[in-house]
Amino acid sequence: MIGDQLAEVALEEMTIRQGGWEDEQLLGALLSVSFSTDPFVRWLMPNPVDFQHDSQKHPRRAYSQAFEARTIFVIGDFAGAAAWLPPGAKIDRSEEIAQAAPQSATSDLGFPPEFSELISQSAAYCPSEPHWYLGLIAVDPAYRGRGIGTNLMEHCLSFVDRDGLPAYLESTNSANTSLYRRFGFEQLAEVQVGAAPPRFPMLRPAQK
Repeated sequence: MIGDQLAEVALEEMTIRQGGWEDEQLLGALLSVSFSTDPFVRWLMPNPVDFQHDSQKHPRRAYSQAFEARTIFVIGDFAGAAAWLPPGAKIDRSEEIAQAAPQSATSDLGFPPEFSELISQSAAYCPSEPHWYLGLIAVDPAYRGRGIGTNLMEHCLSFVDRDGLPAYLESTNSANTSLYRRFGFEQLAEVQVGAAPPRFPMLRPAQK
């Protein structure tokens, strides 16, 4: 069975490397499987065809500066990946994203009207001082429960701490906040607008 073969791949055998534009398509594919049950993402795109199309577009739309800075990190053969935006990068892409409509032939609907306001309210918690921003961390469901996310976080926070800067993220799934808390992130708020699922702005203070 394929699942048994995957289980045989030891975590210590999975190296972490910097990703580049050559990984754009693979990152989009990873998003399409790892966020398929994310409450916020699927509220945004309940149509599965829209979701698949948008997963391929999202890396370039949201993380082009991470690609340029080579702060996309990939573990193993895309068992997981993380996208970090470096200090000074533009984080709030809500206006562009909210205006983007799904390209599916089965739907002519844009994103829900609450989306832009939800992103705007969440962004109010983003620190004004220089910081690293965790745009996403994704793990292939076939590899979950094996420490992939933990390994990525440890690797990436090492350079955040090297810079002596805080780190910020906005979780779209309450189930993931416990992982972030283990690494020192503190929940700043639970932001909810209308029928939208909540977002959870979280800040990790600079480590002395």
